[in-house]
Amino acid sequence: MVQGMIRISMLLALLCSLLVSNVSAREYSPIEIEDQAQAQWHINYASYLIDIGKYFEALEQYDTAIDYSPVAKTRVNAMFGKAMVLSTFLDDPEKAADLYKMVGRQYPDYAETALYRLGFLYNQMGDYERSKSVFRQYLHYFPKGKFRFQAEAVITSMIGKQPEQKPEVKPDTRPETKPTEKPKIPDTVAKEPDLRVCLSRSVTSMTVATGGKSDKVCTDDLGCGRKYTVSLKGDSLVMDGKVVTAKRIKFTSTAPLKVTYGSESKRVRGIVEVSIRKGKLLILNLINIEDYLRSVVPAESYASWPAETLKAQAVAARTYAYYQKMHRTHLFYDVYADTYDQMYAGVDREDKRTDEVVKQTRGEVLTYKDKPILSQYTANSGGHTADAKAIFGTGKDYLVAHKDPASLKGKMATWTRKFKVSEIESKLKAIGISVPGIKSIESIEKGPSGRIVKVRINYRGGHRDMRTRTTLGSSRVLSLPDILLRIDRSGDSYVFKGNGWGHGVGYSQWGSAELGKTKKYDQILKFYYPGSAVEQLW
Repeated sequence: MVQGMIRISMLLALLCSLLVSNVSAREYSPIEIEDQAQAQWHINYASYLIDIGKYFEALEQYDTAIDYSPVAKTRVNAMFGKAMVLSTFLDDPEKAADLYKMVGRQYPDYAETALYRLGFLYNQMGDYERSKSVFRQYLHYFPKGKFRFQAEAVITSMIGKQPEQKPEVKPDTRPETKPTEKPKIPDTVAKEPDLRVCLSRSVTSMTVATGGKSDKVCTDDLGCGRKYTVSLKGDSLVMDGKVVTAKRIKFTSTAPLKVTYGSESKRVRGIVEVSIRKGKLLILNLINIEDYLRSVVPAESYASWPAETLKAQAVAARTYAYYQKMHRTHLFYDVYADTYDQMYAGVDREDKRTDEVVKQTRGEVLTYKDKPILSQYTANSGGHTADAKAIFGTGKDYLVAHKDPASLKGKMATWTRKFKVSEIESKLKAIGISVPGIKSIESIEKGPSGRIVKVRINYRGGHRDMRTRTTLGSSRVLSLPDILLRIDRSGDSYVFKGNGWGHGVGYSQWGSAELGKTKKYDQILKFYYPGSAVEQLW
């Protein structure tokens, strides 16, 4: 089924590229048509990754599209996509602004849109002076532009707005007093947040039941009972065979609720909410973040690992969930209940050992410059963490490459994959890349960790350069565990010998399992996220 979907998307992308070539001033070669189809596929896949919270990986897909596409419009669309991710999800509007400026310089046909987006970005940032300046430039260069009315309206709305002024700091003339000890949890601490955990959005029926014989499931206005079945009829919810007028139903109980949907079943704490989205049931678990972690930590780590390791995992997982909650306010969920975000299996995955570390680290979140970080983690760094900029095209000061010898002692540290030349050729052909008669596969770009970011495939008709992770090493082709590897030819085969499992950026779970034997959890976290701090936010 997945392969079928890939083929369909490739055919659609190819059709798109052919349409572009028909209106272009020149004809494209067969290889360029293939490259355009690849570029469109990667742009579409980037949208999917954004939806599931893989923001860095989405940037990687956009960069791949820019590398591939011979069509200026497609490259610009990818750059605009990158700018949106940077400003909306990665707290980096200045890099987004740089992309808009780059489009204006390199692609004159799209300078108008880039200039308008730049002005709007500055307005969102609260930088009204730069915003007004840009919009005035827009009206000067494009007096009859398609965004002129919006530009005029924004300028008018900013009249009287002033940049935020910092209060004057006066010298403290009070007599010196002995400072009082700061409490661990100040009175102004925030209430621990609730999360909207998406259990499913692809089924048309589900059941909610109680876990115990004496417990009941209750709804807001529809009464209480032992078990309820919810399905669809057109645009309406159907509960136990009867159409209800409610647009969403919330189920509560004094005990965990058992939710069954499709082939899955979970017992969960908190509230289960059901509504309709795009012709399917949207099933959410509304749960306190600390209760959510009771299931996530043992699902993402082994409960038998050292306590300090489990504490580190708890803080990293809490930080990740809190970051996503802050950046998904416009969506219907905060996190998915699987590896799209973090594994969440409900009450049945909880463990007393991990319950304790969640309790001991309650409210602790990793921050950098007073903002929660996007706490990336990988199964095993392979002995050297990766630099986010080299892997994903943009970086963070707390996601940099450095040696990680502890990870080499853990599982999944090394691996070997062997493929016949004909197999590599056929797998690439299946996704629309023709490289008949491969002569060599060689590294042409490496990151600071030694990971091979780009490879060149020399073949009978020439050569093709491609990003290792998103193309050759992706699940669509060879499914290589990591790109910290060596490539050797052996007869009619290629042998890929590698270290690490995952993208290698940030926290290494197997490395932390080793470090937890001798290090405290805050030391582990500062090792994997240099410059970060552990702060208690609730």
